[in-house]
Amino acid sequence: MIIGIDIRWLSFKGTGLYTYLSNLLTVLLEIDRKNQYIFFYNESKEKIFPYQKNLTYKRVSAKPFLFKEKFLFFEILKRNKLDIFFEPHFNLPLLLPKKLPVILTIHDLTPLIFPQFFSFFERIYFRSILTHAIKRANHIIAISKYTKDCLKKRFSKLPKISVIYQGRPKLNNAESTTDLSIPLPYILYFGNKRGYKNYKRVIEAYGMLRTRLSQYHLVIVGINGQSSENIIFLKNISETEKALLYKKASLFVFPSLNEGFGFPLLEAMQVGVPVITSNLSSLPEVAGRAAYFVNPFEVDEISEGMYKLLTNKGLRKELIKRGLQRSRIFSWNKTAQKYLKIFQEYASFGCHTCI
Repeated sequence: MIIGIDIRWLSFKGTGLYTYLSNLLTVLLEIDRKNQYIFFYNESKEKIFPYQKNLTYKRVSAKPFLFKEKFLFFEILKRNKLDIFFEPHFNLPLLLPKKLPVILTIHDLTPLIFPQFFSFFERIYFRSILTHAIKRANHIIAISKYTKDCLKKRFSKLPKISVIYQGRPKLNNAESTTDLSIPLPYILYFGNKRGYKNYKRVIEAYGMLRTRLSQYHLVIVGINGQSSENIIFLKNISETEKALLYKKASLFVFPSLNEGFGFPLLEAMQVGVPVITSNLSSLPEVAGRAAYFVNPFEVDEISEGMYKLLTNKGLRKELIKRGLQRSRIFSWNKTAQKYLKIFQEYASFGCHTCI
C-alpha cells in the first residue's frame, strides 16, 4: 500500500496542528514498516523524520492556503500512483484524481460556531473549502465526539465519520537553568488573541482574584502584551521553556469558548498541575472528571474557580490525582493504530492514481 500524506502543516510550529501531526506521524512510522509512505512537503525543515526504507519525500512548491496549491497537487498525486491520500486538515486540494480514496481530519468548526471572531474572508474561505472537502472525502476523522456532532448539525450529507482521540502531548523532560524571570507563585494560561480563546475574561477574573489572593501572578503565553508587575505576557517560548512553565505553575486556566480537543489540558495534567476549564465544546469530553469546570462567559465563576483551586488543598489534591490518571488514557500508539486501520480499509482496491 502506498500512502500519501500532506505534511506541510509541520511548518506551523507551536500550534496544536503541529503537535498532532508530528506525534501521529512519528508513531505511525514506528509501528508500520510494511506500507510505503510518501510525505508531501514544502520546506526542507518539515523533513524531520529519521530515514527509513518505506519513507520518501516529494516537494510541493506551494504553502498551505495559497491558491495555486488547490490545483498543483493533481499532477503530483497522479505521478506518484497512490493507493490513498491522507490530508490532516480540511484544506483539501480542489483537483484530485477521481478514484483516489481521500481521508481527512477535521479538528473543529470554530469559524462557523463563533463567526464574530473571524473576518468575512476567513469565514467564506473556511465554509467553501470545508464544504468541498466533505463532498470529496471518502472518510472523515473527527478528533472528538463534539467535532463529529458539529459536523452532523451543519451538514446534511456526510461521508463515514470516525472519532479518533489524539494522544497525550510529549513535554520536554530536560531540566533547564534558563531564567524566564517569572516570579512565583503564578497562574498559567495558554492561548492567542482570537476572542474565542477568552483571554480577556481570564485577565478580568484574575483581577477579581487579586482582591482575595494578592500573592499570585498571571502568566499569559502566546500573546504579545505589555507586562506589568502582576501580569506577564510571553509570546514565543521553546519546548523546554513550555515544560518548565507548566511544572512550576500553581494552576492552569483554560476557559476557551470552543476547542476541537484541547492539548493544553493534557499537558498540564501530566505534570500534576490542577486545571480550570470551560464546560463547553470538547473540553469536558477530554478532561472527564479531572478538571474544575466553569461557564466561560461568567468572569466571577472563573475567578471563584481560581480561588477554590488555590486554597482548597483537598480539591487540589483530588484533581491533580485525577488529572495524572486522565492524561495516561490518551496514547499516540492507540491513535496511530486506529488511523492505520482506516488506511488499510481504503487501500484494498489497489492503485487509484495510475494513469
